[in-house]
Amino acid sequence: MPPANSIAIPELDAPFIFSRRPVDVPADLRPSWRICLVILLLKNCCRQGRARFTQLHVLNWGVRSEENRQALENALNGSVGVDSLLVRIEPSLNRAVDLAIGEGLVGKRSGDQIELRGSGRSLADEIESNATLYRTEKEFMQRIRKRVTGKFINELFS
Repeated sequence: MPPANSIAIPELDAPFIFSRRPVDVPADLRPSWRICLVILLLKNCCRQGRARFTQLHVLNWGVRSEENRQALENALNGSVGVDSLLVRIEPSLNRAVDLAIGEGLVGKRSGDQIELRGSGRSLADEIESNATLYRTEKEFMQRIRKRVTGKFINELFS
C-alpha cells in the first residue's frame, strides 16, 4: 500500500510523493506585522483614528518601500501631481483589517470606514514605546502625519 502522502497517476506510470516544505513568508505579508501596521497608521495618520479603505490602501502602499514613501511625500508636498502616483491595492491589507476587527483592535463604522478601538490604541502605544519596532514606518508616519486627507484621496482616485 502506498504512503498516505502519495498519489499514483496510471498514465505516467510513476508515483508522486508530496512532502510539506517550509516556506518563508516575507515579514510585510505576515498578518501580525500588517495588523500592527494598520493600527499605527490609524493612530498616527488618520483623523480621530478613522479611515476609509481607500485611505488605508494609499497609506499602506506609501509605507511599503522607500520609493513609495518618497513618491507619496512628493505628492503631499506638491512637488509632483497626485496623478503621478500608481497606488497598488493589496488584498493582504483587507485580510489584516478583518483579523484586526476579529481581535477587537479596530471596528467598522458606516460604509467602508474603519476606526481604532481602545485595545488597538493601547497596542499602538506599546509599539510606539519600543524604538526598535517599525522604525522606518514610524519615521515616515511622523513626516506625513495626517496629510493624506479625504480631499487628497478623492484627487488621487478621480
